[in-house]
Amino acid sequence: MNAIVEQFDRLWRDDPRRPLLHLPSLSTTLTADDLQQTQRTYGAALAAAQIGNGHLIVSVAGNRSGFLPLLLAAWHLDAAVIPVDEDIRDEALEEVAAAFGAAAIVQARGKGTRGRHHLDDLLGIEFRPRDTWRRHPGLALLKLTSGSTGTPKAVGVPVITMINDTDHITEALGIRPCDAQIGVIPLSHAYGFGNLVLPLLLQGTAIVLREAFVPQAVVADARTYHARVMPGVPFMFQHFAAHPPPDGWPPSLTLLISAGARLSPEVIRGFWDRFGVKVRSMYGTSEAGVIAFDRGDTIDGATSVGWPLRGVTVELRDDEDVPDGYGRVFVRSSAVAPGYVTTQGLDSQLSEGFLTGDYGSLAADGQLVLAGRVSSFINVAGRKVQPAEIEQYLRAIPGVIDARVLAAADPVRGEQVAAVIAGNGNLSRSDIRQFCVDRLPPHKVPRVIVVVPAMPLTARGKPDTRALQALVDDANVG
Repeated sequence: MNAIVEQFDRLWRDDPRRPLLHLPSLSTTLTADDLQQTQRTYGAALAAAQIGNGHLIVSVAGNRSGFLPLLLAAWHLDAAVIPVDEDIRDEALEEVAAAFGAAAIVQARGKGTRGRHHLDDLLGIEFRPRDTWRRHPGLALLKLTSGSTGTPKAVGVPVITMINDTDHITEALGIRPCDAQIGVIPLSHAYGFGNLVLPLLLQGTAIVLREAFVPQAVVADARTYHARVMPGVPFMFQHFAAHPPPDGWPPSLTLLISAGARLSPEVIRGFWDRFGVKVRSMYGTSEAGVIAFDRGDTIDGATSVGWPLRGVTVELRDDEDVPDGYGRVFVRSSAVAPGYVTTQGLDSQLSEGFLTGDYGSLAADGQLVLAGRVSSFINVAGRKVQPAEIEQYLRAIPGVIDARVLAAADPVRGEQVAAVIAGNGNLSRSDIRQFCVDRLPPHKVPRVIVVVPAMPLTARGKPDTRALQALVDDANVG
C-alpha cells in the first residue's frame, strides 16, 4: 500500500478525533476520522468504476474539504492524481485529461460542465471512455508544469519522492505536527501541495482552509485557530504591510513563508517595520521540490532565497544563456522527481538531477542569490504562464498578423503578461483585451498591449527581443 496512506492510517488509528481541517466558511472542523470516512465513500465509487492500479484521476476539487480524501481514496487503490487549477477552462481540462489518459475527472458540483455523477454534496465525477485510459505505474502524483510548446506537460512523482520532499520541508522550516497552517494558496499547486497537503497527511499538521485569499479572513482565522504558519506569495505580505490589520498582527502567526515569485527586500523590510515578523523566502520547483529557504533572522536588504536545504546540493553550471559571473542552477536531492510523463510513459531525464531555468550565484555564506530566468516563462504571482499559449489565442484575432508575449514588471505580482501585436490599423487594445478576457483565466490576460504595424526583427529576420521588451517597458511606464 502507498506509504503516505499507511502513515495517515496510523495517525487516524492513534487519534481519530484529531482536528485536521478547519473550514471557517462552513463553521466546521473535520477530524482524521471524518477524512477517513469520506475517503472510503470516494474510494467505493472509484473501485466500482474499476479505477486503480496506475489509472489517473484529474482533481479539480480546489481548496475544498474533498481535496484530501480524494487523494487518499485514489492512493488506497494505487491510482495516481493530477491536481489542476479550478479556473481551468473546459477545453484545457479536456486536453489535460486526453493527454495523460485520465480515467476520471473530479470537479466541484456546479462548476463547469463536469461532475455528471455525484461523489457527495461537494464533488461530482465524470468517468472517461475506458478505451482512452492509461496506466502510470509507480507514480502517485502528476504535477502539471509549463511546457515549451504550450501543450500539457507533467512531472511524474512517486510516493518516496513526496515523502523525501516533505521531510526536507518540515525539518528546514520547522513545521510541527502540532501547528496549524493558514491555507489560502491553491492546494493544486506544487507549493500548496508540498507545504500544506503532505505535512497534514504525514504528520497531522492541521490546515485552516479557505478557497481564496481574503486578508481579513486570514487575520481572523489566525486568531481563532492560533495558526503559526502561513505559506503565501509576495503580494499577500505586501498587502498586509500597506494595510495593517486594525488590531495588529496575530501574535501566533510567526512563520511566514513566501514562494512562487520573487520576494523583494522592500516587502521584507516593510513587513518587519510594521509587525516585527520576518517574511522568509523559499525557492523550489515542481521537478525538484523545495531547494532553498531563508532561515536567517537578519533584515539586510539581501535578495537571496536562503540556503539550500539539508540533503539538497546546488551547483552552478555554465550555459551560453547565463550572464558572466552567474551559473545555471542545477539541483540534486532525493526529492528530485525521476522524469516527465510522456505518451510513451515516464522518461528518466531527471534521474541525475534537475537543471532549472534559473541562474544565480552563491554568496560567501552559502546563500543562493537568483538573478533571472533562462526560460521565457512569465511568473504572475507564482503562476507560471507560457507565452506560446497566449500567442496562439492572439493570432486567432481577425486582423492580427503576428503576436509576441513577454513579461512586464508589476510591483504587486512580480510580473504581468504583456503582448506586442502586429496587425492592421483597425485593431484596438480594448477589443484585444476583451477577446482574451473571454477565453483566458485572469492571470493570463495581457495587461500591457502594444499594437505595431510590423514586428521588429533582427538582421537575421528573427523577432528582436530587445526592441520588443523596450516597447513593452515604455508602454508599462506610460
